[in-house]
Amino acid sequence: MNTRTPFRASAVSAVVLSAVVLAGCSGASDSAPSDAGTAPETVVALAGDIDNFDPHTNQLNIYEYAIRELVFSSLVDYDVDLNLQPDLAEYEVNEDATQFTFSLDADAVFQDGTDVDAAAVVSSLERAADASNSIWSGRLADVKSYETPDDDTVVITLNSPNAAFLAGLASIAIIAPDATADVAKKPVGSGPYSFVSWTPNSEIVLERFDDYFGTQGASERIVYRPVSDQQVALNNLYSGDIDIISSITSATKGQFDATRAQLVEPSASNSMSLIEFNSSGALADVRVRQALAYALDKDAIREIAYGGAGASTWSPLPESSWAYAEQTGYPYDLDKAEALLVEAGAEGLSFTLEIPSGFPDAEQIARVWQSSLAEIGVTLTPNVTELSVWLDAYVSRSYDATWNTFNVGADPNSYFDIIMQPHLADDYPNAQVQQLVSDAVAVSDESERAEIYAQLQKILVDELPVMTVQSTPIYSAAANGVSGYAVNPLGWSLLAGASVSE
Repeated sequence: MNTRTPFRASAVSAVVLSAVVLAGCSGASDSAPSDAGTAPETVVALAGDIDNFDPHTNQLNIYEYAIRELVFSSLVDYDVDLNLQPDLAEYEVNEDATQFTFSLDADAVFQDGTDVDAAAVVSSLERAADASNSIWSGRLADVKSYETPDDDTVVITLNSPNAAFLAGLASIAIIAPDATADVAKKPVGSGPYSFVSWTPNSEIVLERFDDYFGTQGASERIVYRPVSDQQVALNNLYSGDIDIISSITSATKGQFDATRAQLVEPSASNSMSLIEFNSSGALADVRVRQALAYALDKDAIREIAYGGAGASTWSPLPESSWAYAEQTGYPYDLDKAEALLVEAGAEGLSFTLEIPSGFPDAEQIARVWQSSLAEIGVTLTPNVTELSVWLDAYVSRSYDATWNTFNVGADPNSYFDIIMQPHLADDYPNAQVQQLVSDAVAVSDESERAEIYAQLQKILVDELPVMTVQSTPIYSAAANGVSGYAVNPLGWSLLAGASVSE
């Protein structure tokens, strides 16, 4: 999302280029912003608060675009259309995707004034590789060595080929070495904005970093305000109290007044609405999960929760993905659902669905599903909690089922890496799935990878550790005076280029 003047990537083997695409992303711009006639501050409404600023442990979508993409830089990054490009470094990749050489930008400095050198980069990568302290450890688990031939060069060698490795690095922020001890409360990176302050449940303030090595941020300050009530956010947008609502629901979009503000949409949507099951608890029997799937009225959900937009699908990958394989799934059939529950001995089943506040579409999904399940004697209890509380339960797997949304990167490995790996390590140990996930990144040919991902999609739809509800439309809103603002297919607000006319 950083507006920066990108390098030109060094030549990369065609074998690698055919497979290496997105696992995380930003939206870059090649044009420098103008300060003429713009207000010094851009105020952005977020769906919830952020209370952890460590880029190696926070997995919230709002954190990714609101903090990580602005405060931190990575070795590589993505533009608004999810095309891979250099960030901190130009790169070269050997033919079998086992060795990656990065030449660092000599002008890159951290916000504490220290240089972004090879030692600092390796220090961050080693920290991110620590499974006890990082959500990104899986992406670095196969690293054989980190070498630093000089202060401006990092060479990463893998034990085996990995076609998704370069894409995976886009999500791994480089932290200032002296800031790691306190990074959860005071993040220091080398991105276009510096962290200034956090007032819990009130605001987060970022300030433009004047020594940023790329294109300067358009606004002097970005102020985030947590607003979980979308109607309140929309009223504040119309009144001028805020300039951007990072994400609005389909229901809010239906009430939107285009004469009073701008509706902002990406070129496509990679956002998937999901129900994640805890497959080791009350829903451990696959027949029970299949019954719950037969009781999910997707047509009603699409109309009620998403205003008829988006696409009903069972695959966890978006239809635009090169690896997408259509799945028959579970047509709405309460008789089949009830029969499976009887077969599993699960009559009278009760379970709780965890939902983070600020997502009314998830609450509407729950109500539709709850009504259908009640007809076959199943009690679903929605539990709506603050985002931070929901996240604690999600990370600890303290739930029967939870709603979630995930924005699948251009490389399908992003879904299996972020969503599936925690299940595979905990409540859904499946050696076949684990092997196929590994096989899918060990080859560079896209058609071969697609065949493996087709197998994975079928297994996951059959066994349902995670159930796809549908792909979801992405909407954001901005005041009429806002310019330079965009949203990418992951639903991330691209804020570095946004400014407000005075």
